[in-house]
Amino acid sequence: MSYLKLNIPFDESQKLFIVQFVVMTSRRRVYYALFFGLVLFVFITLCFNINEVEKSRAKSSLQHNSDPLYDKIRILCLIPYHYQIPKTPKYVKRTWGKHCNVLLFVSGDVDDELEPYVPVINSTDKWTLVQQGLMHAYAFYADKVDWFLRVEPSSFVVVENLRYMIERRNYLPSQPIYFGYELENTVTHEPFAYYDSGYVMSREAVRRFTIGSKDPENKECQHWKGYAEGLDIHRCMSYGNVTIVESRDELGNETFLPVTMHHQFLTGYKHIPWLRNLTYHKVSEETIPISQRAIAFRVEYPPEMYDYYYFVYISRIFGNPLQNSIHFRP
Repeated sequence: MSYLKLNIPFDESQKLFIVQFVVMTSRRRVYYALFFGLVLFVFITLCFNINEVEKSRAKSSLQHNSDPLYDKIRILCLIPYHYQIPKTPKYVKRTWGKHCNVLLFVSGDVDDELEPYVPVINSTDKWTLVQQGLMHAYAFYADKVDWFLRVEPSSFVVVENLRYMIERRNYLPSQPIYFGYELENTVTHEPFAYYDSGYVMSREAVRRFTIGSKDPENKECQHWKGYAEGLDIHRCMSYGNVTIVESRDELGNETFLPVTMHHQFLTGYKHIPWLRNLTYHKVSEETIPISQRAIAFRVEYPPEMYDYYYFVYISRIFGNPLQNSIHFRP
């Protein structure tokens, strides 16, 4: 036998085992093969099921059954961002973005975590990302969502409050409307949405925007040099007979904040020198009046989105706290 030729020093017990193995009948070999095959099958099945459970858990975590309006008022969140600065939008995906029905990133390049839609490779032009992103969103998600929220990657949005406001005001996706924090056009004195605070468009508004943007003869839905995004959007909306509607609460307080929370309670309007003069709904207060059901916050330091998420969705207050005004100034 081969082990004798190699002069391997086996003891008697090892020699006995080898002899038994060599003379093993073909039937016993089949049993052993079946046994090891069964073990391998169970192992593969277990790994597959664990993977499916994790996928199911991740999918179900996006349903947010605690929000009764989640399925009734479906919202697509559109996040255009500079592809060379992908860290900021990643905080959106890890926090409040999970509460959107659809979360769509738009950028000039691909990213492993964000998986954005890329209309033009290496594009950093904000208008191109917004316009093409809205058109792409309508083409692929018009039958899956009712409202389209366009917001900066450095914003924190309480999507449940947005659904609540839409429900409370009886806005319908079939209406040609859009809304956000309103500034005043100094030429026409009409209100338009401040893009830095974010704005929301109905499905019908995005449909009309898409039609206007696809028309090569229509200059009203193209970017005009020197114009801010808010004015470009408003011009296209006006061309399509889309109306800007109220976004404030029943007390006249703002739900889309134009100032970062770092400065809201200290410098207020003074943080943006032109804001007080150009805001459409002028008030006598030094700070922007914030609704108790605020929707969009501007975040100066994006990692703070983890803090916002904790205080909005995780922290709980014991008992019934007294209603009080937000007044921190001396």
